[in-house]
This record gives sequence, structure tokens and C-alpha cells, in this order.
Amino acid sequence: MKKTTSTKIILSFLMIVILSLTGFSKTKTVTSSWLSSPLNIDGLSGDWGDAALSFEKKVSVDYAFKNDAENLFVLFIFKDPKYLSSINETGMTLWFNTEGKKKKNYGITFLKKKISADDYISYLEQQRGPIPEEEKKKISANRSYSLHSTHVINKKSKSSSQPSESGEIKPALFRSKNQNKMTVYELVIPLKRLAENAPGIGTEPGKILKVGFEWGGMTEEMKKRMLQRQVASGRRTSGAADSWSGDLSQGKGGSSVPKTSRNPKKRSFWVDIHLAQNK
Repeated sequence: MKKTTSTKIILSFLMIVILSLTGFSKTKTVTSSWLSSPLNIDGLSGDWGDAALSFEKKVSVDYAFKNDAENLFVLFIFKDPKYLSSINETGMTLWFNTEGKKKKNYGITFLKKKISADDYISYLEQQRGPIPEEEKKKISANRSYSLHSTHVINKKSKSSSQPSESGEIKPALFRSKNQNKMTVYELVIPLKRLAENAPGIGTEPGKILKVGFEWGGMTEEMKKRMLQRQVASGRRTSGAADSWSGDLSQGKGGSSVPKTSRNPKKRSFWVDIHLAQNK
């Protein structure tokens, strides 16, 4: 009897653990709503009035999705600035997986950065060709510009070149602005992918899609700057190790980069999206 009772208790305990783990690992599923006319991508949430917002508690973010036959639209609202982490330097990467797996094989990084007037002119000329001198003078009147850039990551691709925009290949776009003490990101991503390194999810309306949001942490450039500051201050790595968290990570080129409690945190979470279908 005692053995039977003990066995039942152990089995019950194991079932509770299994159910708990299953609950924690389950990805939240949200439904995208159908969009009859394109949204204005301006970093403002005003035209999302009828969207059902979902909330991610661990990063204090509201988000919503809409789609039409060609694009997925994303609204992402940071309600607490402490969860922005180092997004101004790392940007935000959206990972897309059409097989229902949390795999980071294909993604797009959205980064807002400040560039000089000369760099902005070079960027415009790459996009649309030579610019008249009169227009260059107007652009040069400002010292810097905000550039909303996107970069496709395809780990399965053998080529790293990004295709230029054309009539067929549409860009992924975004804008971000501060609104009522919150930071709003508004993004649009093509559903179709016409080339392996082109912006595009590779899906269609009615399908279920797994999306991972990731931002923060440290870029390689940030790590290099941290190491340069350490060297400039005259502190040796071995002597300053006690003030760090205790670990040293190997950066590119074999340089040791300290991990400190002041390092910005990397933030991420995944959701399943049920794309809407026109009825």
C-alpha cells in the first residue's frame, strides 16, 4: 500500500512538472486583422484605432498586426523606456519562421541611425542616381539626418549582397517616434520573398507564422568602444576583473570583452500570428 501511494504521489508530481513546463514553453498566438487599404507608416499609432492590442508583460510592450494580400503591418509600442535597452544602436530584428519553429534563420533588422549630410547624399544617390547640385546644397544645410535603414539576415544564403529595390522587389519599411511618453515602432514587411536576400517573409494570407522580436544587448562596435575605454583609463583587464560580473567573452579577433552589470540587456520574445484572409 505504501509503495502504491508513493508511486501515485511521484507520478502526480511529474505530471504537474510536465504540465508546468508545457505551459511555460507555449508561444502566444495572436490574430492579424485584414487591412482593406494600406497604412501610413509614420511611427504614429493613430490609424491603428480598431486594432486588438496584445501585451507582453516581461518587456511592457503593446503590439498588433494587420495584413493585406501583399504586406504584414506591425505596431510595436514600448510603454516603459527602461525596456528599450540599447535599441538605438542594435536596432530591432524580427525573425520569421513559416515552419512553426523558433529558428533564427531569416530576419530583418530595423535600425534608426544618425548620419552626416554627405553620407545622406551618398545614400540617396545609391537609391535613385545622381542628385542635382542645388538639391545637394539644400541637404547640406543640415548637419545630420535620421536614416531608417533595414538589413536582411539570411543565414542559409551563400551570398551576403542585398538586392536593390525594383518594381518587383518591395522594401521593408519602418518609422519610430516618441508619442505620449511612449516609443512607437510601425513596420511593414512584404509577405512574398522574390529573392533569397530580399525583404519578404515567404508566406501568404491565411497562414500561421512564428515571429521573434529581438533587440538590445551589445554590438561588436559597442564592445570595441568599451574595451578602448578600459585601455584609455589605464586599467588592466586582470586588475579590473573584480569590478565586473566575473566573465570574459571573446570578441572577434580574440579580444577579451568584459561583461559588466551595466551592460544593456538583450530582450526578446516570440509570438505566433494567424494571418488574416480577405473574405
